Amino acid sequence: MKRYLVWGLGKSGRSATGLLRSKGFEVFCGDDARGDRWEEFIDLVDAVVLSPGVPPSHPLWREALKRDIEVLGELELAWRFFRGRVIAVTGTDGKSTTVRLISLMTAYPEGGNAGTPLSDLVLKDYKGPAVIEVSSFQGKTLSTFRPSVGVFLNFSPDHLDWHPDLEDYLRSKYRIFLKQEETDLILVGPQEEVRKVSTRAERVRIPEDVRVEGGSVLFRGVELFRLEDIKLRGYHNLMNAVFASVVAHLEGVPTGRIRSVLSEFRGLPFRLELVGSFRGVEVYNDSKSTTPNSLKVALESFPDGSVVLIAGGKDKGASFEPLRDLVSRKAKAVVLIGEAKNRIREEWRGCTDIFLEDSLEDAVRRSLSLVRPGDFLLFSPGCSSFDMFSNYVERGEAFNRLVKDLVNYLT
Repeated sequence: MKRYLVWGLGKSGRSATGLLRSKGFEVFCGDDARGDRWEEFIDLVDAVVLSPGVPPSHPLWREALKRDIEVLGELELAWRFFRGRVIAVTGTDGKSTTVRLISLMTAYPEGGNAGTPLSDLVLKDYKGPAVIEVSSFQGKTLSTFRPSVGVFLNFSPDHLDWHPDLEDYLRSKYRIFLKQEETDLILVGPQEEVRKVSTRAERVRIPEDVRVEGGSVLFRGVELFRLEDIKLRGYHNLMNAVFASVVAHLEGVPTGRIRSVLSEFRGLPFRLELVGSFRGVEVYNDSKSTTPNSLKVALESFPDGSVVLIAGGKDKGASFEPLRDLVSRKAKAVVLIGEAKNRIREEWRGCTDIFLEDSLEDAVRRSLSLVRPGDFLLFSPGCSSFDMFSNYVERGEAFNRLVKDLVNYLT
């Protein structure tokens, strides 16, 4: 019987360990954060299960490949034991919102990258359909995974601190759909990189296969919802709703249910979340924005010349230069923080008034001094959080707390 080394003991690693032990496999575990040494186990195992946070440059990954030891992730591992169907959603941005909408519309459990690991569903002996968010980190190690329905929302540069190059990032997305058959489906967004995905599945092209007539969103002649049903800000959220609604319709969900979900859904925390209003200023928390593209779609959701923007964080290597014109048009001022602040300032120099601050608290304080009635205060970092916070949730909670504390102090 195979012996496994599970490396990285976060949520997915613990779940993989539990699954393997439940199946009777011998399992060794370790984590860099605990000071464990993978060298002590590499001669004892036949396969290595890596946490999504372990990059291809990690010595364990390189040594395993050198020795021809199988390397896989928790999702691939769980798939080999799962007896249900999977709806797999990927893309650079919008995955979590789309997954949540599909789950609410269909009542299928959600999991994967940002939710319950698929291994946990296997351990519960769940055999029904599941909606799974799949990241490029997970895609990198997939080999037998086959979603019956695939969703590829969009693609833009990201995670260049993890992937060796942009091509590897894109290939890792493509691997999610590689094993699909003719009886499967895939919904693809409009970008060229997305359309080039290699799959045998039947394709649904968004937005070509959807029409908007008289305020109604139609798919193959069926009204899915009306534009007035959506309570979320921004064109990107309209697209998320379209993808989710088409999937739900194809899964047999009545249109009344689709409309009801959209009219009640107020968004996930820290995704263009309306924190509140202060002296005629609406404050939005978009801490989940970890890429220049997610910052782009956030800015596009507001009127020209109305935004005081807080951005910056850990530098993942993506360029902010393409946002110059948009920032110039949308932002009356920008406050930058974090590891990437100096580089972003250079790439946006001359676009608008730019301020550098050393902490999120200082940035919020500065921004509140800049806004005027009718403005929007937008926290959309466009970078990951790991230079100052443990994750985007901690960062988002800190922003909400600071806004409320400082607003109360100022009033």
